[in-house]
Amino acid sequence: MRKLILVLTLLLTAALPVHAQKAPALPGLAEGVEYTAIKDGKPFRPQVPGKIEVVEIFSYGCPHCAHMQPKLEAWQATLPKSVTVSYMPAAFNMDDPFMLGYFAADAARAVPLTHHRMFAAVHETGELARNATLAQVTAFYLRLPGINAKAFNAALADKASMRRKMLAAREFQMRSELQGTPALVVDGRYLVKGDSYDSYLANARKVIDAITASRKPAASVPTKPRS
Repeated sequence: MRKLILVLTLLLTAALPVHAQKAPALPGLAEGVEYTAIKDGKPFRPQVPGKIEVVEIFSYGCPHCAHMQPKLEAWQATLPKSVTVSYMPAAFNMDDPFMLGYFAADAARAVPLTHHRMFAAVHETGELARNATLAQVTAFYLRLPGINAKAFNAALADKASMRRKMLAAREFQMRSELQGTPALVVDGRYLVKGDSYDSYLANARKVIDAITASRKPAASVPTKPRS
């Protein structure tokens, strides 16, 4: 009996997570002011070495996300080529039709065509209600010009792939300890803070610049020749 208890204890101990590793502090910035460090943070999508990922966590039903979108697009145009910007729908509700529609549009490579139109449909034209059904969301996507209907429907029908994407979004969201939208996460390790759209984006750029600076090799100090 004691042997059995010992084995079970060892198995349970092995299953426990190791101590979470907090992201390193960023020089020149104050944690809690410009950013919050994320424990065990990692990018949402695999990145090429040297690239810095910026992820906006959003919801099509969120008015603040809709207001921020044009500012985010203008800000994105000012970023260096080493930075990639992508979107991730908030995974508060795993059956959210808008989240499912976004992942299908992403698989069909249609997000650049559809992202702004989805915000406009909910917050400007009223073509979609915030509680729209999946059938209504799907019908709206398929009416948009330029979308590959076959690819969209195939992605939506691939339940296993959709489930994996939703779970990955949920894991990223929980790891980042997100409380609402919109949210910006840089390099998977830093949750940006701010009290306005402009300060939010300004702080995101500060975080990007600090990460970039920290990755540059230290300048070597020339040695003086011996006399």
